[in-house]
Amino acid sequence: MRLAARALGVGLALALAFIGWGYWGATRPPVVVRHSYAMAGLPPGAQIRVLLLSDTHLGVPDMPPDRLAAIVAQANALKPDLILLAGDYIGGKILDMGGRPHLEPAVRPFAALQAPMGVFAVLGNHDNPKWGPVVFAAQPRPRLLMNEAVDIGPLVIAGLNSTLHGADFFRATSDLPPGKPLLLLRHEGDFLAFDKPPPGRSALALAGHTHGGQMMLPLIGSPGEWLLGKPACRRGACTLNGWRLHVTSGVGTSWLPLRIGVPPELVLLTLTAG
Repeated sequence: MRLAARALGVGLALALAFIGWGYWGATRPPVVVRHSYAMAGLPPGAQIRVLLLSDTHLGVPDMPPDRLAAIVAQANALKPDLILLAGDYIGGKILDMGGRPHLEPAVRPFAALQAPMGVFAVLGNHDNPKWGPVVFAAQPRPRLLMNEAVDIGPLVIAGLNSTLHGADFFRATSDLPPGKPLLLLRHEGDFLAFDKPPPGRSALALAGHTHGGQMMLPLIGSPGEWLLGKPACRRGACTLNGWRLHVTSGVGTSWLPLRIGVPPELVLLTLTAG
């Protein structure tokens, strides 16, 4: 009996340590991941710093409003030229709910983001497609792109809806100005397997959604991928169907407020003339 009680106590202590380790990993300040891409068509000598932020998942217990505000301040401190948000601003945990009331506080902190070339966003699979345009339109930034492209000078940005809410690649890219490099922003990068990059144009796709696996456990990998399948590009720089693709692990969590082996991250990309 004593041996069983001791084993139970040890098991409980290990479980609590595991949860504490994972919760610390989920709530630590994001690391800054830097990467460079050469893009033909940029002006000679150009260096454009693009900050990619995704999967903020506002909600208890790991992403309260004050933590999201601190992440916004950290992003601004990096002084990017351009900020892109790849979706999933709400949802994913048991106490989360969709709709306008929850989306408004999830989006409101982004109004403080600052970048001289603009701040742009797309919706993720957890974000309500009915209320998303309403909530984003009520504040000065970010500009929400819904299967549309915008010319920002040296670059063109095309933003797609989440695949769950009707991504339309053809609509977003059918009328691009000639010659300029393309940044394609969408939540789920794996679906680029169905859309070839526009011919004769330097292009780079940016995405989130995967959380980098969120919990990458030694020897057994990601429990979430046991259920949902391994993504074609889990995190970082990849190639897929002719695309250069960069996937961020994001800053928030889904299902469980735990991260192990995959820190929250801000991705800072430097685009140079190629």
